[in-house]
Amino acid sequence: MKKIHLLFLAMILVVPICISQVYAQSLYVDVSVGDMDPIEESKYRATGISVLRNSDGGLISVVRVDATRYLNDPVVDRFLKSNPDYLVKQGTINGERVSLHKVEVDYNNPECLTNLYQIPGYSDPCEYYHRAFVTMLGINDEEGESHTIFRGLNHVYTVKSLDDVTTIWHIITQG
Repeated sequence: MKKIHLLFLAMILVVPICISQVYAQSLYVDVSVGDMDPIEESKYRATGISVLRNSDGGLISVVRVDATRYLNDPVVDRFLKSNPDYLVKQGTINGERVSLHKVEVDYNNPECLTNLYQIPGYSDPCEYYHRAFVTMLGINDEEGESHTIFRGLNHVYTVKSLDDVTTIWHIITQG
């Protein structure tokens, strides 16, 4: 009887640990980020605040995102210098030149879609929704080529037809 109790106790302690580790290992996802590099070692720090409003202008949510990836390409600096209104402040900290840039991006959702996608949320052209998992700052360079220059994961929010999203990016550059 004592052996049965010990075996039962061992099963109660060991089986949940094994199952937890199996699930934990299956949750690892390596997201494809293309040619973007981790931002930690770069000269940039970028944070975005996304403000989501409904068709009446009522506030739905505010979401903050810290960029974790950036495009290691001169197109980033060219973009930040392309509009003098982007530059908010410049100064020197510990002998190093630092600049603060502010870029505001608006995304307006149409009332009805012209194309329906074969993914959940797009079954009706006028009653659609999508979930935003990633906030990105995308630009077009001088040749008209599209680039994503900053990217960060955020907590999901749902966008429906006629919702407006305004993302305000604050980008600090060193050097």
